[in-house]
Amino acid sequence: MWKKSIVLSLVVILLLAGCTPRAKGPEITIQDAWARPSAGADMNGAIYFRIMNDGDETDTLLGAETPSAQAAEVHESMADDNGVMSMKPRENIEIPAGGEVEFKPGGLHIMLVDLKKPLAVGDEVTLTLRFEKAGEIVQTVKVREP
Repeated sequence: MWKKSIVLSLVVILLLAGCTPRAKGPEITIQDAWARPSAGADMNGAIYFRIMNDGDETDTLLGAETPSAQAAEVHESMADDNGVMSMKPRENIEIPAGGEVEFKPGGLHIMLVDLKKPLAVGDEVTLTLRFEKAGEIVQTVKVREP
């Protein structure tokens, strides 16, 4: 009889352990992704989107890649005090728990460096985003006018 009680107690403990609330961690999704057509002889392009983190833990975008270009780099456009626009590479974009980060014209974007062919409206680009905790997320991005 005591053996049955011990086994039953162990089963109950294991069941309860499996029912305890756990942290969700980051829950990353990519929304509204689009690429701008490349202009004339310019063999660079840009991709924009929103990164949503519906989890309870911050995650970090570490980088990007695509087979459509020699490189895919996180860049940020900004204006100086005279209104002159410039761009600089960015690393480690933090996506806060329960928050979002928008990649948009005039701000953060993925710069496609040395495109293998020009991007035209209707084309699709495969983009892989690499996150510290969520791992790799592959996104198909349509080329469209802004």
